[in-house]
Amino acid sequence: MSKRQFGLIYISSYQAHLFIVDLKKLAIIEQLSSVQFVQGGKKFEVYENELPRLTDALIGFKRKIAEYGIDNYKVYGNRQLLDKISARYLADQIKVRTGLEIEWLNGAQIAYYKIIAGMALPQFSELADDEFTYLLSMGSAMLNLTLFKGQHYLSTWNFALGPEEIEEMAAMTRDTPSDPIDIIGDYISRKLVSFKTIEKPTGKARIIIQHVFGRGEQSLRPQEKARVIDLKQFAGVYSDFREAPDQYLMEKYELDTDSLARMKPTIVLINQLVKIIKPHMMTLTQSSAITGLMIQEAARLKYRPDEYSTIVLTATKNIARRYESGGQHVNLSNKFALHIFDRLAHAGMVDRRDRQLLEIAARLHDIGNFVNFHNHYEHAAYIVGANQIIGLSDWENEMLLSILKHQDITNLNADEREYRHLDPALQVRVAKLAAILRLANSLDASRKQKISKIVVSIKDEKMLIVVTSKRDLTLERWVFEKNVNLAEAVFGMKIAMKQKRGK
Repeated sequence: MSKRQFGLIYISSYQAHLFIVDLKKLAIIEQLSSVQFVQGGKKFEVYENELPRLTDALIGFKRKIAEYGIDNYKVYGNRQLLDKISARYLADQIKVRTGLEIEWLNGAQIAYYKIIAGMALPQFSELADDEFTYLLSMGSAMLNLTLFKGQHYLSTWNFALGPEEIEEMAAMTRDTPSDPIDIIGDYISRKLVSFKTIEKPTGKARIIIQHVFGRGEQSLRPQEKARVIDLKQFAGVYSDFREAPDQYLMEKYELDTDSLARMKPTIVLINQLVKIIKPHMMTLTQSSAITGLMIQEAARLKYRPDEYSTIVLTATKNIARRYESGGQHVNLSNKFALHIFDRLAHAGMVDRRDRQLLEIAARLHDIGNFVNFHNHYEHAAYIVGANQIIGLSDWENEMLLSILKHQDITNLNADEREYRHLDPALQVRVAKLAAILRLANSLDASRKQKISKIVVSIKDEKMLIVVTSKRDLTLERWVFEKNVNLAEAVFGMKIAMKQKRGK
C-alpha cells in the first residue's frame, strides 16, 4: 500500500475518531467515529468510565487500518484533563486491551497543532505583511488566542476557559433571576482582564475562529476555505443569544440543550474579543488540532515543507524577552552551543532531534536573573515550568527543566526530581545537552564576547575547540576547565580549548 496513506486516531473526552488520510493530497479517504461518550461529573473521569466503549472502538479502528494495509498509523490522546499519572495508567490499560500505544498531547502541544492548522488555510498565503490576524480556538481545557503579522507567528495567549467552566456557568445561570448572558459576560470579562491590558498592535486586523460552529475535532480539512462572516451578521447572532428564548435558539441554530449551553459563552466571548480587537473581518473554519497532526505527518514524510519550526523558537524568544533576557551573551552562547552540537551530531554522538531543545535551553538559561542573580538557573527552571513552551511534549519539558537546573553544578545530580524521573535514555540525552551548554557558556564567561569564532574538531577520541580572540581569556579558560569534566564523561573523550589570535 502507498506510503502516502496514514491512519490517524485521535481520542478526546467526547469521542474517539479514526481518519484514513492521503498525505500527499491532504484529504480524508475514510472517517470513523466511536459513539459519543457519556458526559457527567468531572471530565477526566470520562476516560475511565468509558474505557470499555473506547477500547471497542479502538479495536474496530485497528481492523479498518488493517483492511487498508496501512503500516503508518499513530494514536494521539488529549491529556489536558488528565494528570500525568492517570494518563500513564490509562495508556497502559489501552495497550493491554488493544495493543495500541497512545501518545498523550498536553495543552501546549494541542495549541501548537491548532496554530499549524490555521496557518495551512489558503487565506494565510494571501495575508498582507502589515495585516494582523488573531486565531481563536476553544479547547477541552483552554482557550488559545494566537497573533500573526502577515504570515508570521508572533505570540499565543492561553486562558483557563474550557467545558467544565462553561458547564458550571450554565448550571449557575439556570437558577438565577438575572440575565444569564450578563453573568456569563462578567465571568469571561474577568478571564480577559490581563489580555485587555496588553499593548496590542494597531492597524488592520482580522479574527479567525476555529471549529466553533462545526463539530470541532471531527473535521479534518486543511485545504478548506474559511467562511467569511460579516460583523453585522455576527452582531445579529449575538443579539439573538442575548434576547431570544432557548427554544427559538435551538430551532434556528440547530442546537440541542448541551450544545446551546456551550454555545452561549462562546458567543459572548467572541463578542468581547471583537470589542477589544476591533477586526475588520471575521472568518470561521472547521480546522482543528487534528488537522495540524495530519500536516505534521505530511511534513515529516516530505509531502509538504515544514514551515512551522519557527513557532517554537519565536515563543521561546517571547519568554526570554518577557523576563528581560537575551542580548549578545545569549546569542553567542546559543551560536557556540549549536556549533558544538552539530559537530557532535556529525560524529553520531548526539540525537539530532535534540538540537531544538538545546537552542531553547540556550536562549532561556539566563531568565532566572529576573528573579535573583543568586541561584538563577534554579529560578530559570521555575519560570520555564510555569510558562510551558508551546509545542513541547511533557518529557521534552522535563528534559528542559533538568538541563537548566544543572548549569551551575559540577555533576548531574541523580537525586534531582526531574532528572530522577526521566527514562534512563533521556537522562543520557539531558547530560549531553547540559554539558554542551556549559561548554558554550564557558566561552563567554566574562560576558564581554571576547571570542568571535570557534572551530570544533573531533579526532582520535579527542575534541579540540579552537577559539579566535586577541584578548586575554584567563577567566574563560578557568570556567572551561571547571565545566569540561561532565562533557568528557558523557562523550568519553578528552576535550581541550586552544586560542588562536585574531579579531
